[in-house]
Amino acid sequence: MQQRPSPPPAPCTPEGIAVSMNEPDAAMGVRAARIVLRNCGSRPYRLNGYPALRVLDEKQQPFDVTTVPGTRQVEDAGPKSLTIRPGREAEFVIVWRNTVTDANTVAVAGKYLEVRPAPGRPVVVVPANGPIDLGNTGRLEGTAWRLPSR
Repeated sequence: MQQRPSPPPAPCTPEGIAVSMNEPDAAMGVRAARIVLRNCGSRPYRLNGYPALRVLDEKQQPFDVTTVPGTRQVEDAGPKSLTIRPGREAEFVIVWRNTVTDANTVAVAGKYLEVRPAPGRPVVVVPANGPIDLGNTGRLEGTAWRLPSR
């Protein structure tokens, strides 16, 4: 089986963060992908709660998708205050189903994920590492920010 090449490292933004998406895992119609924020700056970066998300097309235009904070599909400990020191990481997981129930509605296949890490912070546009293929469910769920478990 041929492995996909790893995406190039995410660039460090002026805010001192780099955000990337791991390849989605799929099982029984449910897909999940880890989104990783690395503090590549020189100051601590504070997070609390759920990031604001939008699924974007190939022209980086938003799809009409409802993003839901919280999910029962994967473990979500809920919001808590985190301080990410330089060189450290935080993550959250997005979860969706690829379900097509209406042949007359265009299925969503996002190419980018827009992430606002916290209220008042600039958004970061992250290339999807594989499509965010919601079908026509119009729904994306996500966990709160957490420290990596590894």
